[in-house]
Amino acid sequence: MKTEAAIIGAGPSGLIAAETISKQGFNVAVFEEHQRLGYPVHCAGMISVEGFKRLGIEPDPVFHQNTVYGGRIYSSDGSCITIKDTKPRAYIIDRGPFDAYLAERAVDSGVDIRLGSRVDEIKFKQGAASSLKLNHSEFKSRVFIDAEGAKGRLLARSGIHTGQQGVYTGFNTELTVDSIETDMVEVWFDTETAKDFFTWVIPISQNRVRCGLGTSQGNGAEKLRGFVKKRFNKEVDVIHGGLICTGGPVNRTAYPGLMLVGDVAGQVKPTTAGGVVIGGLCAKIAGENAAKALETGNVQHYNEYDSAWRAEYGPELQTMLFMRSILNGLDNDRVNRIFSAFIEEGLEEKFTRLVEDGDMDMQADVIKRAISDPVILGALAKSAGRIALSEILSVFGF
Repeated sequence: MKTEAAIIGAGPSGLIAAETISKQGFNVAVFEEHQRLGYPVHCAGMISVEGFKRLGIEPDPVFHQNTVYGGRIYSSDGSCITIKDTKPRAYIIDRGPFDAYLAERAVDSGVDIRLGSRVDEIKFKQGAASSLKLNHSEFKSRVFIDAEGAKGRLLARSGIHTGQQGVYTGFNTELTVDSIETDMVEVWFDTETAKDFFTWVIPISQNRVRCGLGTSQGNGAEKLRGFVKKRFNKEVDVIHGGLICTGGPVNRTAYPGLMLVGDVAGQVKPTTAGGVVIGGLCAKIAGENAAKALETGNVQHYNEYDSAWRAEYGPELQTMLFMRSILNGLDNDRVNRIFSAFIEEGLEEKFTRLVEDGDMDMQADVIKRAISDPVILGALAKSAGRIALSEILSVFGF
């Protein structure tokens, strides 16, 4: 069997790359190991309004569940900072129908999606990707795009070690509650519950929420059950688990005949582990360069992909990675003191203005503006200590 472009994984990045190539007139096959698109559920399902615009997607009732305007951010002692915009900031989506929507677009452009097709190996010949091994058969192609998800099991089997860091476990569940603010998310910073990440509550409707957390430790499901019991006095029926990426881009995303996109490439926001938007945007760049390689036969377009997406989004991801490293170094006591200082200084309005002017996906500007604000700096100096503050400033070049 043979095609011109073969893509591993029918998540958003894989489907967007497939559609991009197919629209240029090339035959594309997508191999997805699961029988259903978007399952099992690994995603919190919150995507920025700006992100939808960047991807050229309109919120559709098929997958759009809710719209949020802001959030309440909590420390472990219950201190709360509220940030709310006057305009919609994010759409809450159902990932299964969302992925199916992207798949339908890809199929309409001519893409062949093969569900229940688990790729066992990426085979190389004379140093270049040449075929996929699956179901005791071999599938040949001129171009391969790996969108398999975090860790890159197939790459490791082929002897490629990407150096990916910061891959944690994420857990989420949905439950019915008595009531919830439908236009506000909740974020909880508590290292005892979610080590090196955070816990979230996302409203789906007036009486339905999606709860989850990420953690670098191995007891996330148990911790999520405890959080739900404490927050809502509810028992959890079903918990879904998966991997989240917080370690930034991998060392290399282009090899002879092969490009990496999405989670396997580390094209994910280290601050929130959100990868649909930036992964999708990088997938478009990969698709465009794959089409050029197919048209011209020039393998240089693989390297051009790596350079192009890094030039566009690398600095953003690097700044978010610095921020993630700072957050990971804060224990509950220090976070509580920082929250207390921010509240005492009345900084909610300032944070709200920063968020109103900021971008949920391209966060570097708002992070640097916050770190350089004299009032915020004063509160940080009071709570975190001047030595810690100098370390934070040095990370951002101040």
